Amino acid sequence: MFVPTALEMSVFRFMVFLFFSYELESKPQYNAELPRRIMALSGSCVQIPCRFNVSEISLKSTERLFGFWMKKNHDFKISKNLVFNGKTNIIRGFNNIEILGNLSQRECTTVFYDVMKNHSDNYYFRVETKPSVWNYTYSDNPIYISVSDSPQPPTLKPTDRKEVMEETTVNLSCSAEAPCPKQPPTISWTYIPESANITTQLKEKPDKTQSVFSRMTFKASYMDHRRNISCTATYPRKTSNDTTVETTVMLRVLFPPKETHITIDPSASVSVGTNVTLTCKSKANPSNNMVFFWHKCGNVENQLDFGEQLTFTVNRRSGGRYFCIAKNEHGIQMSEEIQLIVAVELSVPLIAGCVGGISALLLLFLLATLLRRVQKEKASSESNVKETDQIGCIYENVFMKRK
Repeated sequence: MFVPTALEMSVFRFMVFLFFSYELESKPQYNAELPRRIMALSGSCVQIPCRFNVSEISLKSTERLFGFWMKKNHDFKISKNLVFNGKTNIIRGFNNIEILGNLSQRECTTVFYDVMKNHSDNYYFRVETKPSVWNYTYSDNPIYISVSDSPQPPTLKPTDRKEVMEETTVNLSCSAEAPCPKQPPTISWTYIPESANITTQLKEKPDKTQSVFSRMTFKASYMDHRRNISCTATYPRKTSNDTTVETTVMLRVLFPPKETHITIDPSASVSVGTNVTLTCKSKANPSNNMVFFWHKCGNVENQLDFGEQLTFTVNRRSGGRYFCIAKNEHGIQMSEEIQLIVAVELSVPLIAGCVGGISALLLLFLLATLLRRVQKEKASSESNVKETDQIGCIYENVFMKRK
Protein backbone atom coordinates (compact mmCIF):
# COMPACT_ATOMS: atom_id res chain seq x y z
CA MET A 1 0.00 0.00 0.00
CA PHE A 2 1.32 3.40 -1.08
CA VAL A 3 1.66 5.95 1.72
CA PRO A 4 2.49 9.53 0.60
CA THR A 5 5.25 11.30 2.40
CA ALA A 6 4.75 14.55 4.26
CA LEU A 7 6.41 16.45 1.40
CA GLU A 8 4.12 14.88 -1.15
CA MET A 9 1.08 15.79 0.97
CA SER A 10 2.20 19.40 1.17
CA VAL A 11 2.69 19.60 -2.60
CA PHE A 12 -0.76 18.06 -3.13
CA ARG A 13 -2.47 20.60 -0.86
CA PHE A 14 -0.69 23.45 -2.65
CA MET A 15 -1.83 22.18 -6.07
CA VAL A 16 -5.45 21.89 -4.83
CA PHE A 17 -5.28 25.47 -3.52
CA LEU A 18 -3.97 26.76 -6.88
CA PHE A 19 -6.68 24.85 -8.74
CA PHE A 20 -9.56 26.23 -6.69
CA SER A 21 -8.04 29.73 -6.72
CA TYR A 22 -7.90 29.56 -10.51
CA GLU A 23 -11.46 28.26 -10.69
CA LEU A 24 -12.77 31.06 -8.45
CA GLU A 25 -10.91 33.67 -10.50
CA SER A 26 -11.82 32.24 -13.87
CA LYS A 27 -15.46 31.73 -12.84
CA PRO A 28 -16.28 34.73 -10.67
CA GLN A 29 -19.56 34.86 -8.74
CA TYR A 30 -21.46 37.38 -10.84
CA ASN A 31 -24.28 39.22 -9.15
CA ALA A 32 -25.95 42.63 -9.33
CA GLU A 33 -27.05 44.87 -6.46
CA LEU A 34 -30.55 46.05 -7.29
CA PRO A 35 -33.67 46.75 -5.21
CA ARG A 36 -36.13 43.88 -5.53
CA ARG A 37 -38.96 46.32 -6.25
CA ILE A 38 -39.33 50.02 -6.97
CA MET A 39 -42.44 52.20 -7.23
CA ALA A 40 -42.77 54.59 -10.16
CA LEU A 41 -45.28 57.29 -11.06
CA SER A 42 -46.80 57.36 -14.54
CA GLY A 43 -45.83 60.45 -16.50
CA SER A 44 -42.56 60.75 -14.59
CA CYS A 45 -39.16 59.06 -14.63
CA VAL A 46 -37.77 56.31 -12.42
CA GLN A 47 -34.15 55.94 -11.36
CA ILE A 48 -32.90 52.39 -10.75
CA PRO A 49 -29.88 52.20 -8.44
CA CYS A 50 -27.61 49.50 -9.83
CA ARG A 51 -24.18 48.03 -9.15
CA PHE A 52 -22.74 44.79 -10.59
CA ASN A 53 -19.90 42.51 -9.52
CA VAL A 54 -17.21 41.14 -11.80
CA SER A 55 -13.62 40.08 -11.27
CA GLU A 56 -10.78 42.57 -11.55
CA ILE A 57 -9.09 40.38 -14.17
CA SER A 58 -12.21 40.44 -16.33
CA LEU A 59 -12.40 44.22 -16.13
CA LYS A 60 -8.72 44.63 -17.07
CA SER A 61 -9.13 42.40 -20.11
CA THR A 62 -11.75 44.66 -21.71
CA GLU A 63 -11.54 48.00 -23.49
CA ARG A 64 -15.17 49.03 -23.27
CA LEU A 65 -18.31 47.90 -21.45
CA PHE A 66 -21.91 48.19 -22.61
CA GLY A 67 -25.13 47.95 -20.59
CA PHE A 68 -28.34 46.21 -21.66
CA TRP A 69 -31.83 46.02 -20.13
CA MET A 70 -34.37 43.29 -20.81
CA LYS A 71 -38.05 43.28 -19.85
CA LYS A 72 -40.08 40.28 -18.65
CA ASN A 73 -37.46 37.70 -19.65
CA HIS A 74 -33.66 37.63 -19.30
CA ASP A 75 -33.10 36.03 -22.73
CA PHE A 76 -31.45 38.88 -24.64
CA LYS A 77 -31.62 36.95 -27.91
CA ILE A 78 -35.38 37.51 -28.03
CA SER A 79 -35.61 41.00 -29.52
CA LYS A 80 -38.95 41.89 -27.97
CA ASN A 81 -37.43 41.47 -24.51
CA LEU A 82 -34.65 43.98 -25.17
CA VAL A 83 -35.63 47.56 -24.22
CA PHE A 84 -32.12 49.05 -24.19
CA ASN A 85 -29.00 48.10 -26.16
CA GLY A 86 -25.98 50.07 -25.02
CA LYS A 87 -23.85 48.98 -27.98
CA THR A 88 -26.12 50.36 -30.68
CA ASN A 89 -28.08 52.77 -28.45
CA ILE A 90 -31.37 51.11 -29.38
CA ILE A 91 -34.37 51.93 -27.11
CA ARG A 92 -37.65 50.05 -27.38
CA GLY A 93 -40.93 50.87 -25.64
CA PHE A 94 -39.58 53.98 -23.87
CA ASN A 95 -38.99 57.57 -24.94
CA ASN A 96 -35.54 57.47 -23.39
CA ILE A 97 -33.29 55.32 -21.19
CA GLU A 98 -30.01 56.64 -19.80
CA ILE A 99 -27.28 54.78 -17.90
CA LEU A 100 -25.84 57.27 -15.41
CA GLY A 101 -23.29 54.97 -13.78
CA ASN A 102 -19.70 54.44 -14.93
CA LEU A 103 -19.68 50.82 -16.05
CA SER A 104 -15.90 50.56 -15.72
CA GLN A 105 -16.44 51.32 -12.00
CA ARG A 106 -19.15 48.61 -11.79
CA GLU A 107 -21.85 51.30 -11.57
CA CYS A 108 -24.99 50.74 -13.66
CA THR A 109 -27.55 53.17 -12.21
CA THR A 110 -30.14 53.83 -14.94
CA VAL A 111 -32.99 56.30 -15.53
CA PHE A 112 -36.14 55.25 -17.41
CA TYR A 113 -37.98 58.37 -18.62
CA ASP A 114 -41.72 58.91 -19.13
CA VAL A 115 -42.78 55.57 -17.69
CA MET A 116 -46.37 54.40 -18.17
CA LYS A 117 -48.51 51.78 -16.47
CA ASN A 118 -47.81 49.19 -19.20
CA HIS A 119 -44.11 49.38 -18.25
CA SER A 120 -44.77 47.51 -15.00
CA ASP A 121 -42.71 44.32 -15.11
CA ASN A 122 -39.43 42.57 -14.18
CA TYR A 123 -36.25 44.03 -15.69
CA TYR A 124 -32.85 42.33 -16.06
CA PHE A 125 -29.43 43.91 -16.51
CA ARG A 126 -26.71 42.60 -18.85
CA VAL A 127 -23.09 43.61 -19.50
CA GLU A 128 -21.23 43.07 -22.78
CA THR A 129 -17.59 43.89 -23.49
CA LYS A 130 -15.33 44.85 -26.34
CA PRO A 131 -13.41 42.81 -27.21
CA SER A 132 -15.94 40.15 -26.31
CA VAL A 133 -13.92 38.49 -23.59
CA TRP A 134 -16.91 37.98 -21.32
CA ASN A 135 -20.63 38.83 -21.39
CA TYR A 136 -23.08 38.22 -18.60
CA THR A 137 -26.82 38.60 -17.86
CA TYR A 138 -27.61 39.05 -14.17
CA SER A 139 -30.65 36.81 -14.35
CA ASP A 140 -30.68 36.08 -10.61
CA ASN A 141 -31.12 39.75 -9.71
CA PRO A 142 -34.15 41.23 -11.49
CA ILE A 143 -35.91 44.39 -10.35
CA TYR A 144 -39.69 44.78 -10.54
CA ILE A 145 -40.86 48.24 -11.61
CA SER A 146 -44.40 48.94 -10.42
CA VAL A 147 -45.96 51.94 -12.16
CA SER A 148 -48.99 53.64 -10.60
CA ASP A 149 -51.16 56.63 -11.52
CA SER A 150 -51.03 57.97 -7.96
CA PRO A 151 -48.04 58.04 -5.60
CA GLN A 152 -47.96 56.62 -2.12
CA PRO A 153 -48.86 59.07 0.67
CA PRO A 154 -45.85 60.41 2.58
CA THR A 155 -44.80 58.77 5.83
CA LEU A 156 -45.31 61.01 8.87
CA LYS A 157 -43.56 59.97 12.08
CA PRO A 158 -44.38 59.39 14.80
CA THR A 159 -47.58 58.00 13.26
CA ASP A 160 -49.41 57.80 16.60
CA ARG A 161 -48.24 60.86 18.50
CA LYS A 162 -48.07 60.31 22.25
CA GLU A 163 -49.16 63.18 24.47
CA VAL A 164 -46.44 65.75 25.08
CA MET A 165 -46.17 68.31 27.85
CA GLU A 166 -46.51 71.99 27.06
CA GLU A 167 -43.18 73.75 26.36
CA THR A 168 -41.43 70.47 25.48
CA THR A 169 -39.77 69.99 22.07
CA VAL A 170 -41.72 68.13 19.38
CA ASN A 171 -39.99 66.49 16.38
CA LEU A 172 -42.08 65.48 13.38
CA SER A 173 -40.52 63.89 10.30
CA CYS A 174 -42.09 63.44 6.89
CA SER A 175 -40.65 61.41 4.02
CA ALA A 176 -41.94 61.02 0.49
CA GLU A 177 -40.62 58.55 -2.07
CA ALA A 178 -38.57 60.15 -4.86
CA PRO A 179 -38.50 57.51 -7.63
CA CYS A 180 -37.31 60.25 -10.00
CA PRO A 181 -34.59 62.26 -8.16
CA LYS A 182 -34.29 64.56 -11.18
CA GLN A 183 -37.90 65.60 -10.53
CA PRO A 184 -38.33 65.09 -6.76
CA PRO A 185 -41.59 65.88 -4.96
CA THR A 186 -41.91 69.02 -2.87
CA ILE A 187 -43.00 68.74 0.77
CA SER A 188 -45.14 71.31 2.59
CA TRP A 189 -46.80 71.46 6.03
CA THR A 190 -50.42 72.58 6.48
CA TYR A 191 -50.05 73.81 10.07
CA ILE A 192 -46.79 75.42 11.18
CA PRO A 193 -46.49 76.61 14.81
CA GLU A 194 -44.84 80.00 15.36
CA SER A 195 -41.74 78.44 16.94
CA ALA A 196 -41.27 75.85 14.17
CA ASN A 197 -37.98 75.19 12.40
CA ILE A 198 -38.16 73.18 9.14
CA THR A 199 -35.37 71.46 7.19
CA THR A 200 -35.86 69.54 3.93
CA GLN A 201 -33.39 67.45 1.93
CA LEU A 202 -33.08 64.59 -0.56
CA LYS A 203 -31.78 61.45 1.20
CA GLU A 204 -30.59 58.05 0.04
CA LYS A 205 -32.15 54.98 1.64
CA PRO A 206 -30.33 51.70 2.44
CA ASP A 207 -31.48 50.13 -0.85
CA LYS A 208 -30.01 53.15 -2.70
CA THR A 209 -33.43 54.51 -3.71
CA GLN A 210 -34.11 58.10 -2.67
CA SER A 211 -36.73 60.08 -0.79
CA VAL A 212 -37.40 63.68 0.20
CA PHE A 213 -37.10 64.07 3.95
CA SER A 214 -38.51 67.02 5.91
CA ARG A 215 -38.23 67.60 9.66
CA MET A 216 -40.24 70.11 11.70
CA THR A 217 -39.15 70.96 15.25
CA PHE A 218 -41.10 73.22 17.60
CA LYS A 219 -42.04 73.83 21.23
CA ALA A 220 -45.50 72.56 22.10
CA SER A 221 -48.05 75.20 23.07
CA TYR A 222 -51.50 74.66 24.55
CA MET A 223 -52.85 76.28 21.38
CA ASP A 224 -51.41 73.31 19.41
CA HIS A 225 -53.59 70.80 21.28
CA ARG A 226 -55.76 68.68 18.98
CA ARG A 227 -54.29 70.38 15.93
CA ASN A 228 -54.21 68.34 12.72
CA ILE A 229 -50.73 68.64 11.23
CA SER A 230 -50.50 67.46 7.62
CA CYS A 231 -47.46 66.69 5.50
CA THR A 232 -48.23 67.21 1.80
CA ALA A 233 -46.12 65.85 -1.08
CA THR A 234 -46.56 67.31 -4.57
CA TYR A 235 -45.19 65.32 -7.53
CA PRO A 236 -44.45 67.01 -10.88
CA ARG A 237 -45.66 65.00 -13.86
CA LYS A 238 -46.07 65.32 -17.59
CA THR A 239 -49.81 65.72 -17.18
CA SER A 240 -52.22 68.65 -16.92
CA ASN A 241 -51.90 68.78 -13.13
CA ASP A 242 -49.33 67.81 -10.54
CA THR A 243 -50.29 65.05 -8.11
CA THR A 244 -50.70 65.85 -4.40
CA VAL A 245 -50.93 63.36 -1.52
CA GLU A 246 -50.85 63.99 2.21
CA THR A 247 -50.71 62.33 5.62
CA THR A 248 -52.15 63.81 8.82
CA VAL A 249 -51.42 63.36 12.51
CA MET A 250 -53.23 64.93 15.48
CA LEU A 251 -51.08 66.60 18.13
CA ARG A 252 -52.02 66.16 21.79
CA VAL A 253 -50.55 68.58 24.34
CA LEU A 254 -50.80 68.29 28.13
CA PHE A 255 -51.20 71.66 29.87
CA PRO A 256 -52.59 73.29 33.06
CA PRO A 257 -55.77 75.45 32.98
CA LYS A 258 -55.66 78.37 30.54
CA GLU A 259 -58.04 81.26 29.70
CA THR A 260 -60.03 80.74 32.91
CA HIS A 261 -63.03 83.12 33.11
CA ILE A 262 -66.59 83.43 34.52
CA THR A 263 -69.90 83.81 32.74
CA ILE A 264 -73.11 85.03 34.47
CA ASP A 265 -76.66 84.00 33.68
CA PRO A 266 -78.92 85.97 33.33
CA SER A 267 -76.69 89.09 33.70
CA ALA A 268 -74.22 90.90 35.98
CA SER A 269 -76.96 93.25 37.27
CA VAL A 270 -79.94 91.51 38.89
CA SER A 271 -82.64 92.23 41.46
CA VAL A 272 -83.28 90.55 44.80
CA GLY A 273 -84.98 87.16 44.42
CA THR A 274 -83.45 86.35 41.02
CA ASN A 275 -81.79 82.96 40.47
CA VAL A 276 -78.21 83.50 39.25
CA THR A 277 -75.76 80.92 37.82
CA LEU A 278 -72.02 81.60 37.65
CA THR A 279 -70.06 79.25 35.35
CA CYS A 280 -66.29 78.80 35.49
CA LYS A 281 -64.84 78.06 32.04
CA SER A 282 -61.27 76.97 31.35
CA LYS A 283 -59.13 75.14 28.78
CA ALA A 284 -56.92 72.28 30.01
CA ASN A 285 -55.65 68.81 29.12
CA PRO A 286 -56.59 66.55 30.71
CA SER A 287 -59.92 68.25 31.34
CA ASN A 288 -62.02 65.36 32.59
CA ASN A 289 -60.48 65.52 36.07
CA MET A 290 -60.52 69.31 36.49
CA VAL A 291 -61.88 70.79 39.74
CA PHE A 292 -63.25 74.31 40.32
CA PHE A 293 -63.35 76.42 43.50
CA TRP A 294 -65.51 79.53 44.07
CA HIS A 295 -64.55 82.57 46.13
CA LYS A 296 -66.04 85.97 46.97
CA CYS A 297 -63.87 88.94 47.87
CA GLY A 298 -64.34 90.07 51.48
CA ASN A 299 -66.02 86.84 52.50
CA VAL A 300 -64.73 85.67 55.89
CA GLU A 301 -65.11 82.02 54.89
CA ASN A 302 -63.47 82.89 51.54
CA GLN A 303 -64.31 79.63 49.72
CA LEU A 304 -68.00 79.48 48.80
CA ASP A 305 -68.30 76.15 47.01
CA PHE A 306 -66.65 73.88 44.43
CA GLY A 307 -67.86 72.70 41.03
CA GLU A 308 -68.05 74.14 37.56
CA GLN A 309 -71.22 76.14 38.37
CA LEU A 310 -72.33 78.21 41.35
CA THR A 311 -76.12 78.79 41.55
CA PHE A 312 -77.94 80.87 44.21
CA THR A 313 -80.92 83.14 44.80
CA VAL A 314 -79.89 86.79 45.06
CA ASN A 315 -80.41 88.70 48.31
CA ARG A 316 -79.25 92.14 49.45
CA ARG A 317 -75.86 90.70 50.51
CA SER A 318 -75.19 88.83 47.25
CA GLY A 319 -73.57 91.79 45.51
CA GLY A 320 -69.78 91.85 45.25
CA ARG A 321 -66.76 90.53 43.37
CA TYR A 322 -66.53 86.80 42.61
CA PHE A 323 -63.70 84.69 41.16
CA CYS A 324 -63.05 80.99 40.52
CA ILE A 325 -59.98 78.74 40.49
CA ALA A 326 -59.54 75.89 37.96
CA LYS A 327 -57.14 73.04 38.72
CA ASN A 328 -55.89 69.85 37.05
CA GLU A 329 -52.90 67.60 37.67
CA HIS A 330 -50.53 69.98 35.85
CA GLY A 331 -51.38 73.25 37.65
CA ILE A 332 -53.98 75.87 38.60
CA GLN A 333 -55.24 79.23 37.32
CA MET A 334 -57.44 81.91 38.91
CA SER A 335 -60.00 83.83 36.87
CA GLU A 336 -60.36 87.59 36.86
CA GLU A 337 -62.88 88.97 39.36
CA ILE A 338 -66.38 89.67 38.11
CA GLN A 339 -68.77 92.20 39.74
CA LEU A 340 -72.32 91.17 40.60
CA ILE A 341 -74.60 94.21 41.11
CA VAL A 342 -77.85 93.85 43.07
CA ALA A 343 -80.41 96.47 41.96
CA VAL A 344 -82.57 98.05 44.79
CA GLU A 345 -86.35 97.76 44.21
CA LEU A 346 -88.51 100.73 45.44
CA SER A 347 -91.90 100.17 47.23
CA VAL A 348 -95.19 101.91 46.13
CA PRO A 349 -95.48 104.27 49.21
CA LEU A 350 -91.85 105.25 48.78
CA ILE A 351 -92.38 105.97 45.12
CA ALA A 352 -95.50 108.06 45.94
CA GLY A 353 -93.55 110.02 48.60
CA CYS A 354 -90.74 110.65 46.15
CA VAL A 355 -93.19 111.85 43.50
CA GLY A 356 -94.96 114.14 46.03
CA GLY A 357 -91.72 115.62 47.24
CA ILE A 358 -90.54 116.26 43.70
CA SER A 359 -93.90 117.91 42.86
CA ALA A 360 -93.67 120.21 45.93
CA LEU A 361 -90.18 121.25 44.97
CA LEU A 362 -91.31 122.03 41.45
CA LEU A 363 -94.24 124.12 42.81
CA LEU A 364 -91.96 126.12 45.11
CA PHE A 365 -89.58 126.68 42.20
CA LEU A 366 -92.40 127.99 40.02
CA LEU A 367 -93.70 130.32 42.80
CA ALA A 368 -90.25 131.72 43.41
CA THR A 369 -89.82 132.34 39.71
CA LEU A 370 -93.17 134.18 39.46
CA LEU A 371 -92.39 136.31 42.53
CA ARG A 372 -89.06 137.37 41.11
CA ARG A 373 -90.68 138.27 37.81
CA VAL A 374 -93.35 140.44 39.57
CA GLN A 375 -90.67 142.24 41.57
CA LYS A 376 -88.68 142.92 38.41
CA GLU A 377 -91.77 144.34 36.64
CA LYS A 378 -92.66 146.58 39.64
CA ALA A 379 -89.15 147.95 39.80
CA SER A 380 -89.22 148.60 36.09
CA SER A 381 -92.57 150.49 36.42
CA GLU A 382 -91.29 152.75 39.21
CA SER A 383 -88.21 153.55 37.20
CA ASN A 384 -90.36 154.54 34.25
CA VAL A 385 -92.48 156.88 36.50
CA LYS A 386 -89.38 158.55 37.82
CA GLU A 387 -88.08 159.03 34.30
CA THR A 388 -91.45 160.49 33.24
CA ASP A 389 -91.49 162.90 36.19
CA GLN A 390 -87.96 164.00 35.39
CA ILE A 391 -88.87 164.58 31.75
CA GLY A 392 -91.94 166.53 32.83
CA CYS A 393 -89.85 168.63 35.14
CA ILE A 394 -87.33 169.42 32.45
CA TYR A 395 -90.12 170.31 29.98
CA GLU A 396 -91.79 172.56 32.49
CA ASN A 397 -88.54 174.38 33.28
CA VAL A 398 -87.82 174.97 29.61
CA PHE A 399 -91.34 176.24 28.91
CA MET A 400 -91.29 178.76 31.87
CA LYS A 401 -87.96 180.20 30.71
CA ARG A 402 -89.39 180.98 27.30
CA LYS A 403 -92.17 183.02 28.85
